[in-house]
Formats: sequence, structure tokens, C-alpha cells
Amino acid sequence: MVKSKLPQGQRSVLSLYVNGINRLTEKCANTFLAIMFERLPPTQTLRAFEAAARLGNYTRAGEELHLTHSAISHQIRALEQRTGRKLFQREGRQMVLTDGGRLLAGEVRQALLALDRALHIGQAERRRAGQALRVSVPPSFASAWLVPRLAAFHRQHPHIDISLRTSHELSELDFSDADVAIWYGRAGHKNFRCQRLLKEVIFPVCSPRFAASHPAITPHDLAHHSLLRFAHHGGWEPWFAAAGIRQGEPRTGPVYDDPMHLLDAAAADQGIALARSCLVRNHLADGRLVRLFDITAPARGNYFSVSPFDTEKTATIAEFQEWLGAILSDSTE
Repeated sequence: MVKSKLPQGQRSVLSLYVNGINRLTEKCANTFLAIMFERLPPTQTLRAFEAAARLGNYTRAGEELHLTHSAISHQIRALEQRTGRKLFQREGRQMVLTDGGRLLAGEVRQALLALDRALHIGQAERRRAGQALRVSVPPSFASAWLVPRLAAFHRQHPHIDISLRTSHELSELDFSDADVAIWYGRAGHKNFRCQRLLKEVIFPVCSPRFAASHPAITPHDLAHHSLLRFAHHGGWEPWFAAAGIRQGEPRTGPVYDDPMHLLDAAAADQGIALARSCLVRNHLADGRLVRLFDITAPARGNYFSVSPFDTEKTATIAEFQEWLGAILSDSTE
């Protein structure tokens, strides 16, 4: 079967014709809607009619809408003129709906309820967008501390939805996809609003098996064992100083880039780790690790909450920071 093809000129004419029909159809649709909506009475008139129909009294309808009796009466007369039908008839002190008025009242009430639902849906979506909080955190802090406690935050702050992302370095932070970040470091960042959340302490930890096999170990003995090292913001020297030992940084021993891997290595009997109080809490609670001594030293870093100066979510961020600070303090005491 051979398909016929229109010449170029005829195709151009046909295309213009189709485009013209589409534009005419759109224009007719817009004109129809404009005419239809122009026939609609004002919302105030519909509200006055609905209240009068429901209450059966112009005065009470006026009190509900903060209008006078005469204003309600004027709105009803205007609606009767527009619809071409009598909507109420007086029976004593009551204004009773006619059959036509009763039919219209039901339709108007449904229309007003539908409009109210539509407006509330839009407001709820805007509230949800305003209360959603995008939080950037280091992976170690997220897994060891924040994620297990998010359910508690949602119970206390059900109006705030947390969206969590992980990032290692402050330089990676792009506030186009985060509202607030939790960072561990020696200081905050001058380009952002920073709030210190807590000051950590550090202390040696080891596996229960190591502790059981070395019951008489002293701080001076640590130099003769494998000391696990953290690549960032770590260092044994501050703890040695707190223990009264003149000892420099270990030059040998495994180095870990992730503080949770450091703790897991100690739990696997690979050596003694210098633990940060906030991150090691779960390991101590479930018995994977034990503390060797009661001696602590200030950690070289702190946890900071970081957010932009020009943010519309200052109040939401403040709620999150307040909860975070309180829980962090409780969990490290």
C-alpha cells in the first residue's frame, strides 16, 4: 500500500489551519470560563445566604458574619434577583427556605466546603514545606547517635519533618540542599551562623577480652600496646598529659579515617582506641567496649550546628538545636 504525501505548500496550509483551530478553541474556552465566572455571585453573598439558610434568621446570620440585618437582607435580595427565584418566605419570626432555596442552599454549602478544603490543602502544603528541615551530618554522628533518636524528636516536634543527608567536610556543604548542618571540628565557620552544641571528652577503650587479660594495666603501660589512631582531630598526646605522662604521639599503629571504624577495630581486639564520649556511648552500653581508666581529657574538636545567616527557617532550626543540645548533654553526662 502506497501512502500519499501532501505537497509542502499544502502541509504548511494545513499546519496553519490546525494551529488556528487550537488557538480558537483555547480562546473560546477562556471566553466561556470568563462568562461563567462572571455570572457567579460574590462569595460574601453566598456566605450570607448559607448562614441565613442554616440559621433561619437574618439577625443571627448577621451576628455570625459580623454584618447588620439589613446587609444580610440586601445580599439575599441580590441573590434572588440573580437567580430569578424566591429563596425565603417568612413564617412568623423565621425565614423559611422555599423549595428552590432549599435546593440552592445545599449546593452552595457544598461549594463553600469544597473551596475551604482546597484553601486548607494549599496552606497545609506551605506549612509542611516551611517545617521540613534538611539536616546534613557526618556519617559517624548520624549512625551512632542521631538516627536512633529521631523518633524521640518526632514525638516532641510532630510538626517538623527531618530530611537527613551525610557529608564529611564543611567544604562539601551546599545550603541549596541543606538548612542546617552538624559538624565536628576545632571551630565553626565565619561565613555561617555557628552554635557549639557540646564539649566532648576522650578516654581509652578496649575490648572486654583485652581488659580481662590485662587486669593490672596502667596508663604508663599503653606505650607497649597497639594504640589505634584517628586521622582527623585525634591524637593521644592530650590524654597522656591529663594522665601525667610525658609521652608524644604514637608513630606506629593503624590509622582510621572514620571514628566508628576506629571503635569497631578496638572491639575486634585490634588495639586500644582513644574514644570520643558522644560516639562511644552505644559501644559501652552494649558491652562491645569497656573503659580502661577514669582519666579523661578535653577532645580537640567540638560539635557545632551550622546554618546560613539569611534563612527563613530560623525558628525551626532553633527548635532542632535546642532539642539536640539537651539530648547531647543528657547522653554524655
